[in-house]
Amino acid sequence: MDILKEPFDSLRDELDALNRDWRDIEGSPLSATQCYHFESNPPHFLFNVNCPASLEQKLKDLLTKYFPENENRLSQ
Repeated sequence: MDILKEPFDSLRDELDALNRDWRDIEGSPLSATQCYHFESNPPHFLFNVNCPASLEQKLKDLLTKYFPENENRLSQ
């Protein structure tokens, strides 16, 4: 198995679960998938500023879990 494929697959699985859990965000019709865009080279998220900070933090935590800070752009 490709060494990078495993973390991406695991992250995708957790994002799928998160997307099912966050159907209605703080009373607005936004779904979790409308709040972020994932880019893989280097691994990072782009966030919609109209979405809750708690979702942004959850996504940052997931990214750090699968791609330590020296491998992603969280600290930049």
